[in-house]
Amino acid sequence: MKKRLNTIAIILITAVATYIFTTYLYFGSPLYANNLVTNPKLSKVIWLLKKYYYEPKDISDQKLIDGAIDGIAASVNDPYTEYFTKKEFNEFVIQSKGTYFGIGVTIEPGEHYIEVVTSFEGSPAYMAGIKPGDKIIKVNGISLTAKDIDKAASLMRGPKGTPVTVTVLRDGSSKPIDFKIVRDEIKIKTVSSKIFDNTIGYIKITNFDENTPQDFMAAYDKLKSSGCRALIIDLRFNPGGLLESVVDVASNFLKKGQLIVYLKDRYNNKQYFKSYKNGDTVTPLIVLTNRYSASASEILAGCLKDQKRAKIVGEKTFGKGVVQQVFELGDGSAIKITVSQYLLPSGAYINKKGIKPDIQVLQPKEYQDKMNVPLNKDLQLKKAIEILKSSI
Repeated sequence: MKKRLNTIAIILITAVATYIFTTYLYFGSPLYANNLVTNPKLSKVIWLLKKYYYEPKDISDQKLIDGAIDGIAASVNDPYTEYFTKKEFNEFVIQSKGTYFGIGVTIEPGEHYIEVVTSFEGSPAYMAGIKPGDKIIKVNGISLTAKDIDKAASLMRGPKGTPVTVTVLRDGSSKPIDFKIVRDEIKIKTVSSKIFDNTIGYIKITNFDENTPQDFMAAYDKLKSSGCRALIIDLRFNPGGLLESVVDVASNFLKKGQLIVYLKDRYNNKQYFKSYKNGDTVTPLIVLTNRYSASASEILAGCLKDQKRAKIVGEKTFGKGVVQQVFELGDGSAIKITVSQYLLPSGAYINKKGIKPDIQVLQPKEYQDKMNVPLNKDLQLKKAIEILKSSI
């Protein structure tokens, strides 16, 4: 499960965690300085590796430090507490900021090759002609398989204005197709929308970043001006994102002061997040979830369900009920630490439990792990439309 959540890429490594982004420069405490840095066993292991390891080129002070810190973080046996090298932290920041330099595609691992899920409208990839369903087999001549999704993401990113060649296999084409694309600044598109039968609006949120709230409201306003009388919010495959962003989105559908979520730390300190405005409390609303809906997406689904504002259709969610805080370490690296748990308005703690849907609907077996599902095969979406049609 965790592997799946980490392999859906938007030309970056997707961050699963809901987190509060902060900066904290950590100068070693007395405990750290006295008991760890000067620990004789640790010092001896480093000395032995540098003296006897048979491939000295693989041993560097930075690699040893990174490995030691990574091991310390891993020792708490928490999948969300982790150390980021400078490169990894840069990737993490991209996810929260919502912009990067690249070609503008969403990709996922297919059966044998990396598959294009979407090309962002107006992006270099879109303008070049890359389409959903294309299978990426090479980037700049380097062969890739479904296991190389992170490598592909890295190869397709680069400075603005630089060229990259992406080679794809396309259904109906007998030969691979080369696309020569010039990288540009890409705004990660976390919100997309459409309308069904001129009355039922549909908004898909793939992640909660800094731009998500404003993009969501722009999409919803457009749908309402097009005659939308009911709304589906699709959180399937949404791994989470910024806590502040999900609070903003939830506030659009609650009364001012209604509870969205609250956090509780190790000292039993509580922090409450409530709707900051009077939102739309009338429009019929359904939220779609599946087993890959995690963290911030569970906050949105859970609070709307608890406040009796929406029904959930689909599958039980992933079950991530903890919050991380990021501490920068002064050299471009950082550590992300689980600092609290979150609870829904009902007081439910969903970690490792998930949220059960009001109406369970499973996708056809061949589409259970696919983001792109033809409308006539998308049983969850069809059920949501059916329910909303009967309510308007």
